[in-house]
Amino acid sequence: MRLIYVDDEQPALENFRWTTAGFTEIRSLEMFRDPQSAIDWVRENPVDAAFLDIEIPGGGGIELSRRLCELNPKLRIVFVTAYHQYAMDAWSTEAVGYILKPYTSEDIRKQLERIARYRPKPAHRVEIRTIPTLSVAVDGNPLPLSRSKVRELFALLVERGKGGITSGEGISCLWPERPGGKDTQSLFRVTYKRLADTLQEAGVGHILSSVGNRRALLTEQVDCDLYRILDGDEQAAKLYDGQYLQEYSWAEDRNGQLYRMLLEKKEK
Repeated sequence: MRLIYVDDEQPALENFRWTTAGFTEIRSLEMFRDPQSAIDWVRENPVDAAFLDIEIPGGGGIELSRRLCELNPKLRIVFVTAYHQYAMDAWSTEAVGYILKPYTSEDIRKQLERIARYRPKPAHRVEIRTIPTLSVAVDGNPLPLSRSKVRELFALLVERGKGGITSGEGISCLWPERPGGKDTQSLFRVTYKRLADTLQEAGVGHILSSVGNRRALLTEQVDCDLYRILDGDEQAAKLYDGQYLQEYSWAEDRNGQLYRMLLEKKEK
């Protein structure tokens, strides 16, 4: 998702950027010390959520939130402050969250998960099956992943989920026999672009996230049998028969995990 953070103190901005570094949920992050600059940005650019310090010059974070929501009624607001007494004022604005300084990365992640629940459901339904092999459908129609490495890269992104992969991790799985030189890195970039283009053409390009050197699948945007099993869905677990992404050797560890889960259920 696309975020902005507004705080009149530069160390606070840097701390927020450092705390959220590596969050695959974040597609873009813009930082502002001046409320008017944030207003100008939201007026001209798509933004999903705003993290706002309450005590900022020029009317404060609560007034800023009202002005931002006038520009973008779908904008989700999370207030960040060091003072408990502002909580009631913050909730009166229908903010989705409230974080107290000093915060942790887990505090931020919880707010991002809450924001994701408020976001509109995607226009297209993406169904991913990994048992026994990979199959992907958009609105019931098979997604054409005809190139073997594009298909495998998508399977790997499904396997890694929110954690995502770096280019080096992707290369080690897709081309384990080749060194991670410039040629192989270029090959990885081309493969990822082909995958992104395929998803974009199908109208579901939003399910991928690319932040710095890390690529990830936005798991909350898809319906996947693996994620259902890991969340304890017994109906999904019944479909597992000992095979998971059987065409890929790097999937053996996960298959072992699923097999152990199956045995534990039988023993119980």
